[in-house]
Amino acid sequence: MTSPTSSPTIVDPAHQGPPGCGNGGWVCGLVADRLDALAPPSSGLPAAQVRLSAPTPVGSPLTWEVDGEAGDEGVTVRLLAGETVLATARRAPAPPLEAPPSVDLGTARAAAATVDLDGHPYPGCFVCGPHNTDGLHIYAGPVPGRPGVVAAPVTLPDADLPTLSAALDCPGAFAVGFGEDTLLLGTFVVEVHDDVPAGRELVVVGWDAGSEGRKRHCGTALLDGERVVASAASTWIVVTRETIPGTAPARGES
Repeated sequence: MTSPTSSPTIVDPAHQGPPGCGNGGWVCGLVADRLDALAPPSSGLPAAQVRLSAPTPVGSPLTWEVDGEAGDEGVTVRLLAGETVLATARRAPAPPLEAPPSVDLGTARAAAATVDLDGHPYPGCFVCGPHNTDGLHIYAGPVPGRPGVVAAPVTLPDADLPTLSAALDCPGAFAVGFGEDTLLLGTFVVEVHDDVPAGRELVVVGWDAGSEGRKRHCGTALLDGERVVASAASTWIVVTRETIPGTAPARGES
């Protein structure tokens, strides 16, 4: 059964990623949170898989559509702008991630300090944009001696799933060449393992998990000391800077 559900939703411009579009991780968390309310995680399907199929406009009313009944593990949730499907979420098994050894806070701080943000394509991004005054300012830099692994410190203002998913978003892109390539999030499979502390400095780690053509695969994990409190598997798509109007020029371009 397909049905609309609840009142319209508006993504605040503070939660943008590319100019005028919702941050992919934040939007995935928003849709996953709606899915959790209808079909909570289970031992067999502990993760939420979200597929982004179109950029999510900020500041505009968006609607919801549900296939299935509350409590049904097969329920599907969609976020729409008019008749355009923006994102689709359903329950999923735990992603087959092999997380690298944990990174301590001092190493994460040092890695973040090496990131050069000149030429950042989305400087207003809620997660990694240097110009977003309300953002998380997660700048995941290479971890010495760990090829393909990046890390950064992060203090979450809240433990809500949209914020948590946002924190697990951009570090993966940094692990697979964000800055050299312009990337858009395609799919995101997120699993929360334990209570996520807000207001305390944590570490987020991202690692390269391979590529296929324009697709870049990665994993991310949020660490509280040695404890993995949440993780995600993501697929990013390489696009040109002209794909999203307003994207900043590359380093050295005017």
